[in-house]
Amino acid sequence: MMRATRLPALLWCLVLMACLAFSSVQLLRGASLDTRITALLPETHQSPGIDRANDQLGAPFTHRFVLLLAADQPGEAADALAQALERADVVSELRYRPGDYQLDSLLEVLGPSRYRLLSDDLRATLDSGDSDELRRQALASLVMPTGIDQHPVRDPFGLLNRWLDSQLSTRFDTRGDLVTLEVDGRTLVVMTAELSGNAWDTGLQDRLTDAINDFQGAHPDAQLWRSGMVFHAADGAHQARSEISTIGLGSLIGVLLILLVVFRSPVTIATLLLPLASGGVFALAVTLWWFQGIHLLTIAFGSSLIGVAIDYALHLQCARTLAGHEFRLRRMLPGLALGLVTSVMAYVVQAFTPMPGLRQMAVFAGCGLVGAWLTVVLWLPLMRVRTTPGTRKLAERLWQVLTRLRGRLGPRTALVLALVAAAIAGLRLQGDDSLRLINTSSQQLLGDEALVQRELGRDTGTVYLLVTAHDSEGFLGRVESLDPMLDGLVEENHLGGHTSLADHVPSRARQRANLERTRRLYQQQLDRVYASAGLPPALYERALEALEHSPALTLDQWLASPLGESDQRLWLGEIDRGRVGGMITLNGGIDDHARRQLASLARSDEHIELVDRVEQIGEVLGKLRRQIAQWVAGALVLLTLMLALRYRRRTWRVIAPAGGAILTVLTLYALLGVPLNLFHQLALLLVLGIGLDAGIFMQEHPRAHHAWLAITLSIISSLLAFGLLAFSATPVLHHIGMTTLIGLASVWLLTALVQHRLPRDRTTPHDNDNAHE
Repeated sequence: MMRATRLPALLWCLVLMACLAFSSVQLLRGASLDTRITALLPETHQSPGIDRANDQLGAPFTHRFVLLLAADQPGEAADALAQALERADVVSELRYRPGDYQLDSLLEVLGPSRYRLLSDDLRATLDSGDSDELRRQALASLVMPTGIDQHPVRDPFGLLNRWLDSQLSTRFDTRGDLVTLEVDGRTLVVMTAELSGNAWDTGLQDRLTDAINDFQGAHPDAQLWRSGMVFHAADGAHQARSEISTIGLGSLIGVLLILLVVFRSPVTIATLLLPLASGGVFALAVTLWWFQGIHLLTIAFGSSLIGVAIDYALHLQCARTLAGHEFRLRRMLPGLALGLVTSVMAYVVQAFTPMPGLRQMAVFAGCGLVGAWLTVVLWLPLMRVRTTPGTRKLAERLWQVLTRLRGRLGPRTALVLALVAAAIAGLRLQGDDSLRLINTSSQQLLGDEALVQRELGRDTGTVYLLVTAHDSEGFLGRVESLDPMLDGLVEENHLGGHTSLADHVPSRARQRANLERTRRLYQQQLDRVYASAGLPPALYERALEALEHSPALTLDQWLASPLGESDQRLWLGEIDRGRVGGMITLNGGIDDHARRQLASLARSDEHIELVDRVEQIGEVLGKLRRQIAQWVAGALVLLTLMLALRYRRRTWRVIAPAGGAILTVLTLYALLGVPLNLFHQLALLLVLGIGLDAGIFMQEHPRAHHAWLAITLSIISSLLAFGLLAFSATPVLHHIGMTTLIGLASVWLLTALVQHRLPRDRTTPHDNDNAHE
């Protein structure tokens, strides 16, 4: 019999060793360890171009960063910071001097087309017919030339300089050795950098943070403003590590101390933790094999769900500790098996949802529970456990507490309370699917980001219009036709601003019209400019000849130029056969009036789509939240029917702790005005699993002290492990912790209240016959 028992244990050991080897090989080979919250969300597929547009608009913010530097000696400080970043090996390219931007090539790219490129102000001046001021300015420039190429023949009116001034922020100063910007009377150095690696690489984040901290330590007079995804990722990682080292370590120490006080044996405590480790190894291997990678949030939250598996170990070891030689595993197997099936059903049912994040979490949690359960059943009975008087005495005291509480909540009262709670939650509970839920950045970093984006005139393209056409010329023309409406919204303060490729590359039709304006200007004023300057009349014919050999500026030429590099994010090119696309980003504030008008425009024109990336993610989070609620509700119905086959009229006592705790949390949130979010519901899964286990084991062993001892220890350890997260400053962890704190406390109380009252002579520290009441 012992050999037959040891053989499955040995086979399970071989499986775990294979899983450990497989996971190690996959991780060493660079298996994907993703930290992006958006990687867990499904693609929206609203149109062929939106997914590409979202990725492309976010790419510069993800792969680059910007620093604004203020210092008493800006040149020396900028050089020192540049050297620190390069030594840290975090940047592949760093720009903060005019020469870094290769502005000399602008003349080659834009020079030939300068006669076709006119700013809005210059066009308005020429259309008014009042060009005398332009003649006086041209005459002054002939005497003292300014700008890149204000040549008497090639560009007597300085058209190229006027165009560049309209394209470049007038606040940037490139006349000295540094690229600077004036902000509130202070001169700030503008430093832009390309990351040498992934913004979510924690090693790169640490090196970048250390380099900046070392610089600031050596230059206390310097002040930095930061912008870039890498800083937000590093901020969240630092906060998470900080809280893990405080809340996480504190809760772990608390759990270990409680278990040590109860069992008085480090070996027994090790047997309680062994199933968690083995379940994690099994779950990691299956998830890496199934999904070819794993998200860190899956590991973090999946591990918390595996934490339900400590229930199995606690029930087994509590029973063995109190029963001693009278312990029989077969008496525990029905409860252990039902606990596993109900928990796995509650979690794995979500693997059938269209949400990749839920599927991955469900697979990880389900496999982890199975792995932990097999370890409990196959390994723990082979390990010796010490029976201690202290454990027995504690179990008796806890049983006295249960005796005073049990039977105080009957089925009719419970039903009425459940209906009232459901009504309150249904009528008053609100949802919250905003992006704030996944924001881990500090207020200082958010302030830095807002300042940099505002002063540089750029944002991350969270709201934009996706415009499509048959070719690039049709695209530019369509975008230009939208300018009057967008400009009107800006003038009426409904919209902060807008940016598009048509601002920088006029359509061919507009370029032809601009060339005609330039020709009229030459005909009206150029001969007078030359005469006043004493230049030979022959120059007039040469200048007119240059007009006739002016090619149109193309979109490809602009995007390939140094100035157009940042505009590459606005152009998708071909998005499907016969269609190209690009974006108009809507910058600054956008109010409801502007949204309604733009949404109406998008509905009336199949070539235009209004996209709000933040709203999109909020909709996905909301869909995720609703689907969790639907699948959990469906799972509860199925579980109730399944449990009814075994427990008959006592089924409500099994379901009440989990269902009542969930209703308690929802009702309390409804009364306090706390909107329900995705992470509240994910925490309710933990409450569901522990609550079902508590209800099942109390019905399987209604007269056994070990059942109530194990339930109490399970809830206390889970409260320490997860309930303390309620004090976290990270929103996600806070929501999970607060829900767990309320829910698990309710599970413990309800488990006691709904139990049938037993006569004193029908209780025992352990159940010899496993009879039900």
